[in-house]
Amino acid sequence: MKGRLIAAALMTGSLLHAGQYDKVKITPDISSVYIYHKGKAVKVHRIQDTKHKLTGEYAKTYRPGTFIQPIDLKNGVETIGEVEVLKFMKEKVNRQKGMLIDVRDKAHYKKESIPSAVNIPAQIRNNDIAMHKIFNSLGMKEQENGTWDTSRALELAIYCDGMWCKKSNDMIESLLERGYPADKISYYRGGFQMWKILGFTTVRN
Repeated sequence: MKGRLIAAALMTGSLLHAGQYDKVKITPDISSVYIYHKGKAVKVHRIQDTKHKLTGEYAKTYRPGTFIQPIDLKNGVETIGEVEVLKFMKEKVNRQKGMLIDVRDKAHYKKESIPSAVNIPAQIRNNDIAMHKIFNSLGMKEQENGTWDTSRALELAIYCDGMWCKKSNDMIESLLERGYPADKISYYRGGFQMWKILGFTTVRN
């Protein structure tokens, strides 16, 4: 019975609340949400441990050679935050109408990622053959004149390490240059660092 309820919630995009997650909520009305990750339901919520502190790579502030990324990319792509990412995951990813893309390197993705995220490392953007295959997998259809039919293109939400990381911008720029429609791409500027800072559920891959 519990499995059927979870499946129904995932398909409809409905939110499931649990009392043990009410101390630190996502929003005043949302305690948790179920998201598909590699065919399994994952309950996404915020860490409730009052003593929890962020440690490791994403706790660093000293990052020489990196620069803060703008909120407005000025290319027609919408920049979103965590609440919008969750909405995208339950309304688009769960219904197979969208894809959350992690453009960090493979090693970081395998260690930990946002639930439901698919890894397409940013360096792949320079590989024409690989990008052609990726476009096909995202619902783009190449036409005889060499342009792309975008009518069935998936909606994308793209993130990398954080607001100091340029990998998302590089991938978005490459997608746009190759013909992906800007109105079907969202940029999660906070990235994995902000996801960790806010204590959200993560998964190993």
